[in-house]
Amino acid sequence: MRTLRAVGLTLVGTALLAGSLTAGSQWLRDRNATSAVHRTTDTVPRREVARSISDHLSLPVIPRGPRSVDCTHDLRAVKGARTRCTAHYLRGTDRDMTVRVVRVRDGEITYVHDAPHR
Repeated sequence: MRTLRAVGLTLVGTALLAGSLTAGSQWLRDRNATSAVHRTTDTVPRREVARSISDHLSLPVIPRGPRSVDCTHDLRAVKGARTRCTAHYLRGTDRDMTVRVVRVRDGEITYVHDAPHR
């Protein structure tokens, strides 16, 4: 009876671990963000883009994300528009990345960032 219980607990633990790893890897691969376009400038302010990237680079359980993120320009609401951003980490390490608009629809844009360059 104890052996059967131990095997059952091991199987449940393995399934939970596999599900967590799958969800975590999907979260890390998904670099999309959607923001509302500022009506008068037809852009998303660079601070909004930086906040979104900072939120994505910070893991929900382990807060090892960047100290701050800065972007050079507002992101225009034009498919293919780009801006450069820099993630600043605690140990004085800066990582550059490119942010690109992939979709513009109904007053919102969807944009992606590449992995921070080392």
